Order: sequence, then C-alpha cells, then structure tokens
Amino acid sequence: MPQLSASEYQIQATNQAGRPLQRYITATSIFAARARAKALARTHQWTIKSIRKKKNYAYRVKRGPSIIDGVQNAYSRDEVTAALKKLGFEVKSVRRVYDIKMAASSDEIVTFIGTSAKLLEQKLSYNDILNVMAGNVRDKNLKRALKEIIKDLKEGIDSREAFLRQGKVMGHETALMLGIASKSGDMHAIFESVARFVERQADFKKGLLSSMILPAVTSLALVGALAFYVLYLLPEMVEMLGPMTGEIPTMTRITLEISEVIKDNILLIFLVTFAFLGAFYAYILSSNGRVVFDRFIVTVPYLGRILRNTSTEMFCRVLGIMYTSGENIDAIQHAAEASRNRFLEKQIKNVSVPTMLKYGTEFAKAMEMTTFFPDMVISRFRTASETGSVKQTAVQVADYYEMENRYAMKNLINVIEVGVSMIIMGSMVFLTLLSSETATIKIEPKSKQQQQQVLEPDTIIWLNK
Repeated sequence: MPQLSASEYQIQATNQAGRPLQRYITATSIFAARARAKALARTHQWTIKSIRKKKNYAYRVKRGPSIIDGVQNAYSRDEVTAALKKLGFEVKSVRRVYDIKMAASSDEIVTFIGTSAKLLEQKLSYNDILNVMAGNVRDKNLKRALKEIIKDLKEGIDSREAFLRQGKVMGHETALMLGIASKSGDMHAIFESVARFVERQADFKKGLLSSMILPAVTSLALVGALAFYVLYLLPEMVEMLGPMTGEIPTMTRITLEISEVIKDNILLIFLVTFAFLGAFYAYILSSNGRVVFDRFIVTVPYLGRILRNTSTEMFCRVLGIMYTSGENIDAIQHAAEASRNRFLEKQIKNVSVPTMLKYGTEFAKAMEMTTFFPDMVISRFRTASETGSVKQTAVQVADYYEMENRYAMKNLINVIEVGVSMIIMGSMVFLTLLSSETATIKIEPKSKQQQQQVLEPDTIIWLNK
C-alpha cells in the first residue's frame, strides 16, 4: 500500500489564558494534521485558530539592476513577501508552486543505495557521498530528491525527516530506512540491507509484471467480448426475432434480464463503484484506516502470510543492525516503523514498549503481546533474551524470512497465473454454453395476420396491392 510522505503544518491557537501560540507538527495529510491538532488541544486545553500546511512559493524580486528568481518554503504568500521586504528586496511577484513528485526508477534507487554502501565502506563522508550521487544519478526525480535532502541537511533539518520528505520519490519504507541509517553508528550495514531488500522487491515486481502481461491482456479482451455479447449482441438478436421467438432457455433469459438491469442503471453503477473505491482508498490513507487495513491484510490466505513474513523480516533486519544494550527501546521503535505494517508499529509503540518500560516485561513477552509475530519468532527471541544474543538472533530470523519470502513470492506469481487462467477458462465456458443455448431457441411459425404485423409498413402496402 502506498505511503504518503509527511508534510509540515503550523498550528495557531490560544491557551487557557488567551495568549496566542504556535506549534509545528508533521503529518501525511490535512486530515491527520487536524486529528493531531485536536489531540494536542484536548491535552493542553488550547483553542485552535488555524492549521496551515507549509507550501512552496516562487518569487521574483529586484535589488538594484538585478532580477532574482527563487523558491521559498512558507506557510503563506504574505509570509514570503514580508520576509523578502525585510531583506531589502523589491518584490515583483510571489506565486504558489505546486510541487508534484514522481517515484524514481527502482533500478536507480538500487544503484544509488548500493553505490553509497560501497563508498561508505571506503570511509567517504556521508555529505560527500550525497553530493557525488546527486551529480551522477540519471533519474531526474531521484537527482532532485537528493539535492533537496542536501539542502534540508544544510538548513539543520533532522536527517530522518529530510529523507522522509522524499518518501514519494524513494518509497516511504526506503526513505525511512535511509533516514535511520544516517543516524546510526553502522550506516554501511543498513545501506547494504536496504539495497538488498529494494533489489529483491524490484525483482519481484518485475517478475510479477512480466508474468501478468499476457493474462491481463487476455482477461481484458475476454471482458470486452463478454460485455459486447451480453449487453449488445444477444439483446439485439432476440429483439430481431421478436414475435417469432418461442420459449427462451433459462440461462439466456437470466442473461437478458441482467443485461437490461445493467443498461438501465449503467450510470448509477459507475457512480457507486467509483464512490466506493474513492471512499475506500481515502480510508486506508488515513492513520486509523491504514492500521485496520494492515491488521486485516495479514489474515488473507497465502498473501497475508507473505506480507506478515516481510514485515517480520524488516523488523528483525533493522533490529539486528541497531540493537545495543543501551538504546534498545529506540532500536525497537525504529524497527517497528520500518516494518511496513502500521498495525505492528502501533502495537509496538502503544503496547510492547510501554509494558517494557513500566513493568520491565522481557522483550519476547512484549513481542507476543503484539499478536502479530509467528510463534517461531517469539520462541527464538525468548531463548535469545535468556542468552543475551538478541542482536544475532534478529539477524538470523531476518535471513530466514528473506529466504522463505523469495520462494513464496515466486509461488505467488504461479498462483496468480493459475487463478487468472481459471477465470479465463470459466468465462470461455460460459460464453460457449450461452451461445449453444441461444442457438436452440425455437422459431415458432405465426399466422398470416401476425406475420404481416411484424413486416415493415411499406411491405404491407405492397402486399395489399
């Protein structure tokens, strides 16, 4: 499920004493920002005045004979204008810039991360690596994203937040992992792990796409043939026969009734379908909706097991890299964020970590309380907690699920191919049976008067003469 990148919002409010105040938050949408603002207002007894998103504004200013163009990130046009005038510029224009970010090529992302890992191994500084890669990557979207990251880092923005702002370009999980890597003590290991994961994910998508092209084209053609036959050809043929048609077979009669219902309500069907899909997509993009969706999707047969194992692998991979005796809580929370499952992240942050901090619950028991991890994982970490080998166990579990997912994804492609083939076969059988049944419709002879009634008026006049 696609993940929206976080944007910065400004909250303007008044406290209990009536004094104005400003707070800044990050959220994936205006709805999420409003929910967070309301939660803060309830906690601190604020009165919310406004919630504004930080946007890009293009400006043109003049100082002396020089004309200067640029882009500034701000909460309003007036804010940009005031800042420029304060700096002594003559403002010519300030306009809103709509920043549309497109996803970068997966191959370019793999190349960027893999090359960065090799440069890190050669002890090159992280800033130098970003500058080198920004000048050498070929994908314009990734090049632009890297330049924006460099700019954000120079302005003092947290590295994790700087990468998360480019989630639409790199992918949310990839950006999160790279942001975590930039703050860890073992960047090289995390970059290698992320490169391996992104490469495997890209290979799976390519394999799935290549294996689905032929079934997809065949299915589209079959749907078109079914729609043409059921909605146009069959009704026209029966209408042409008209009064001469005898008893219509059951399947043909039911198909004609369905065809009439669809044709009479085609606009309503389209509107309801698009409204449902739009509402569903908007719901799963919300914070609560994504948690509910991620909780449900892992219960789907076969596919759910792959997604659960993938989240477990990513959780253990990050945990194995970042886990230390001193900062294990932070490592667990970062691992939950990188798991690609918002339900697991919520359970870790709201159930496991508070229980560990408040009651001193052991790690394996806290993991079990999430109701997410397989029994094998819980058992392994229970043993690791006793022997003090949590870091090594996390790496081993991640390697195990990486291998299992590689074969499971290949099998999933085969299952999808078989499923599509069965749908195609069923549709062809239906068309064949319907065509055969239609051919058996009896044409009953009519009386001379009835035959004249179905003739064209000009033909009746000619016969009377």
